[in-house]
This record gives sequence, C-alpha cells and structure tokens, in this order.
Amino acid sequence: MSRARTRTAVISAGLALITATAGCAGEPPVPTNALAANPDPRPAADAMLSQVISKISERGSTRSEVRGSLGVVGELNADGVVRYRGPQADLALDGQTRNLRNQPPQRLNLSIVDGVGYLQTPLARPAPDKPWLRISPGAGDFGSKLLGPALDQVHEAVDPRATFSGIERATRIQSSAPDQVDGRPTTRYQLRIVTAQAADAATDPQQRTRYRKAADSGEPELEYQLWLDESGLPARFAATGQVAQAGQVSLTSTYREWGAPVEIPVPPAYQIGVFQEGPPR
Repeated sequence: MSRARTRTAVISAGLALITATAGCAGEPPVPTNALAANPDPRPAADAMLSQVISKISERGSTRSEVRGSLGVVGELNADGVVRYRGPQADLALDGQTRNLRNQPPQRLNLSIVDGVGYLQTPLARPAPDKPWLRISPGAGDFGSKLLGPALDQVHEAVDPRATFSGIERATRIQSSAPDQVDGRPTTRYQLRIVTAQAADAATDPQQRTRYRKAADSGEPELEYQLWLDESGLPARFAATGQVAQAGQVSLTSTYREWGAPVEIPVPPAYQIGVFQEGPPR
C-alpha cells in the first residue's frame, strides 16, 4: 500500500472511531437569564448515577455487545469485554464494520489497556508484518495524534462511568419508564448532560474542555439513554444524534454477566507498529 493510501486509510479509521463515539446534540441553547428565571424542573441524576458507578466498580467486569450505525461510515457489530480497575477501565472489542455501499465487511479489533489503544483493521495496517497499530496518548506519531483524542470517547461508548463520573450533578433525568432488555425487566432513563454545568463541575481537564467547547458551540445538552436492571446495574447504554461529517450516528452497548472473569488481550510487541509520517499536504 502506498504512503498516500496508507494515510488515507488511517484517517478513515480515525473518522470511524471518532464519529462512533461523539456526543449527541440536544435542544437549541437557552439564554442564561432565562435559565436563572426558570430553574430546571427535571430531577438531578446524581444519586442514581452515584449508585450505578459504585455498583459497576464493585462488580469489576462485564461482557457486552456493541451495535449501531456510524452514519456514512456504515454499521458496527462487535462483542466486547470491559474490566474496571479503580478509575481505569480496560476494554476489548472484536467485530466488524460494514459500509453502506454494499462493500464487504471489514474486521476490527480494538484493545485499550492502561489508556493505550491497539487497533487492528485492514483500513490501518502500519506495515505488512505489523497488523496492529499502537495509539499512545501524547505520542508524536501520526496515528496517535489522529486517534489519541478518540480513546476517551471510546471509553464513554462502553463505560457509563467514563461518561458520568464527576458530572453527576450536571446530569438531568429527562424521563424514566419500565422496559425490558433481552427479556429482563429494566428501567429506562432518558438522561441529559447540561454542558455548561458539566464544564463547571468537571475536574478532569479534558472533560472540562470538551463540555465547554460543546456549550460554546451551541450544544446545551448531550443525550444518553441508560437501562438499569433490577439490581441497579446497567443492562444497556445508548447515544444517538447528528454528528458533523458522519450524519446520523447511533451506538448501543448491551451488558451481561456482570462480575464474570474477562481477558483483555494485548498483541505481542513484534506485531505492533506506529505511523511516523504526517498527514498529506
């Protein structure tokens, strides 16, 4: 594969990861003085979310299925596992993407361990003998610069803790109702993160920057759905919305076997490569 085609393939893979996990827009912005005059009548989700985050941490692991549409990129179908270690969440996804233009599905494997990502897909092969691409936060190689910011967003797609930790008070319960997930009784919560409040509440600098940027760009709320089973653990987690350059994006994670032992594979070093070259001029 030529260098130009390789760079294009990596950018395509980056778009798939970034758009798959981007936040979703809510209602049009409301003037600040109107908010002061009309306090938000929706209940805060902090008590509920604090209990959910605590239960997830206690169980320590889960198996999941990730399904959805990546807009113009195509459909994603993957099985995954997540392992929780303190504030850290390691994960692995094994599945495929299918382009909407009826092209053959492309295999995709992704592991994130200690914040470092390992991606295997025909769209981004570092070298003929190195099928895995390493994505290291803060690294100077092209692949890490392109995909590094997406790693936190990938965590949010499969880990409610990464989405809501630190901003529980800035999250509102839009509605709740009884529902079922794979035949299990659940309660479905429509949740809204108020971006301006989240930017003020967040202690993580990256999280704070993200929500401030969303609030300043006219995204007053980000929308999520969370299904809790009778024990208070997530049964399903979903986000849907319009994403720039991708169109309609919808990603749903369905959980099972909380607490089951899981393995997060890391490829051997000799199979891992990086992209050192920069983007095309």
